[in-house]
Amino acid sequence: MAEAKRTTIEQEVKKIEKVSAISVTMTIEEAEALMAVLVKVAGSTTNSPRKHTSAVLQSLEKAGVRDWEAPGHPFSLLADRNGGFAFRDYTKSKLFYGVTF
Repeated sequence: MAEAKRTTIEQEVKKIEKVSAISVTMTIEEAEALMAVLVKVAGSTTNSPRKHTSAVLQSLEKAGVRDWEAPGHPFSLLADRNGGFAFRDYTKSKLFYGVTF
């Protein structure tokens, strides 16, 4: 079962500073399911929220989570493997961090 808790981590921005962070503990199966979703996300890896989903995906890969292309990975169970999510780039006039329909 997934477990999450709020914490802080050090992140290099322009200088080292403490930022709010979330630490998540999950089973291998939960991590593989999350990976299956994350590989479906498109958008700029420098100017959209995609950069954050890519960072999570890379962390899962470094932690040894099975490659999403491996036989039997939950990715193979996605109903529509051709579709996906796409983030638009950030704009200077309007930043929105929610869900729109």
